[in-house]
Amino acid sequence: MRLLHKLSCSAALLAGLFLATGCEKNFDAINTNPNDPTVLPPELLMPHGIKLAVNTTWGGSLGQDVGSCWSQHWARIQYTEIDQYNFTTDVQDSPWQAYYIEANADFEKIIDLGKAGGNENYQAIGLIMRAYTFSQLTDIYGDIPYSQALQGTKGTVYPKYDTQKAVYAGLVKDLMTASDLITAKTVSKEGDILFAGDMTKWKKFANTLSLRLLIRMLGKADATIDAKAEIDRILGNPAKYPVMTAVSDNAKLVYLTDAPNNNPINQNRKTRDDHRVSKTLVDKLQALSDPRLGVYANKVGDKYVGVPNGLSNTDAGALGLAQTSKVGDYFVQATAPAVLMTFAELNFIKAEAALKGVTSAGTAAANYAAGIKASMDQYSLTLPAAYPTTLPADASTALTQVLEQKWLALFGQGIEAWTEFRRTGVPALKAPAINYNAGQIPSRLPYPSSEENLNGTNMKEALGNMGGSNNMQTKLWWAK
Repeated sequence: MRLLHKLSCSAALLAGLFLATGCEKNFDAINTNPNDPTVLPPELLMPHGIKLAVNTTWGGSLGQDVGSCWSQHWARIQYTEIDQYNFTTDVQDSPWQAYYIEANADFEKIIDLGKAGGNENYQAIGLIMRAYTFSQLTDIYGDIPYSQALQGTKGTVYPKYDTQKAVYAGLVKDLMTASDLITAKTVSKEGDILFAGDMTKWKKFANTLSLRLLIRMLGKADATIDAKAEIDRILGNPAKYPVMTAVSDNAKLVYLTDAPNNNPINQNRKTRDDHRVSKTLVDKLQALSDPRLGVYANKVGDKYVGVPNGLSNTDAGALGLAQTSKVGDYFVQATAPAVLMTFAELNFIKAEAALKGVTSAGTAAANYAAGIKASMDQYSLTLPAAYPTTLPADASTALTQVLEQKWLALFGQGIEAWTEFRRTGVPALKAPAINYNAGQIPSRLPYPSSEENLNGTNMKEALGNMGGSNNMQTKLWWAK
């Protein structure tokens, strides 16, 4: 525990050094202490980068408000403005900085160190985590610096923005490269806080993450790669491109008991009590007699009471803190895992692909039933015998049903749930009556003020390519 903290702090320090312009060469040569290396090995950079990327997605206002509230899994019971889409610039600024300047800087260095040291597995881990982080960035903001990003020390200080379709295509290529790189060489179990050095699980994560991206590209006429062919490449060759096959393959960061290595939501709850489970979610789970409700929410007396999204502070206060259902204990305990991707999500991806004519995905019905079961298994729940696990014959209705179950299974992965709603419009969420976004659920976060100040020309070009303004109404490529 202390070791992880020490490693994280050291890596944070070094990550800053990697981004700096550096000292003069002669000064460096004179002042180099051979017993105090200035370049950390990959296993010391990994904990900081992984933890920061995951914490940014899961904790803070990005995960708890933008993701979980805007997808209507959670709702605000206090300080409700952000649930009405009214927030301070820190909400849009902080994720950009954390993902780019800290996490991805670490992953870029891990890739370089893996190449220099001849360890393909470190290269692969760096590529996979960099791809995961870039995928979060583009899903949150839209077009982003990608091909020219992270090159400040190499002279590119004003990186151009890549279109989202180009970013997605590039990430699929990066993930295939990572999967192909993985060998039998070992990596540090202590440094790998995600999979403890299990490279088979890293390989499965890479290919499963590719499928998440590819399902969003499938059917897009202007996609720069053939999404169906890429799905076939992965699903048609499980020996070379394995994917998750069980809940035990889930990509998740398991936290420790004490700060600073406890779950960030647990840390938040030590001083705050601002969130409750959304009425939208409670109503859907109750209509299905779904046992996940008992994990997702805490009872108030003998019942579950969800909070409508976007209430005024006065109306939310009138409901009462003690009379509304808190987010379930499972998600707020110190050691609660932060989930990056699950076997359940993979099954729903395959069900959607099957409904859209991808035969390598198997049958929609089998994948749909497997997805529901995997989501129940994730929480050690028994699937009720009467639970509806069959799909209707009509393909459109069946797809809606698949996507609704996917939304339910993504509880605790707020950004992914928000992304899937923006992409598909399922479930049919309604924006709150008090609304600072022209009556719409936000389609993106605006670019941070730092980009406008430091890279404004390229940012404005990106907005022109996206066909909108730097607001929360400009649609992203996969939603058009």
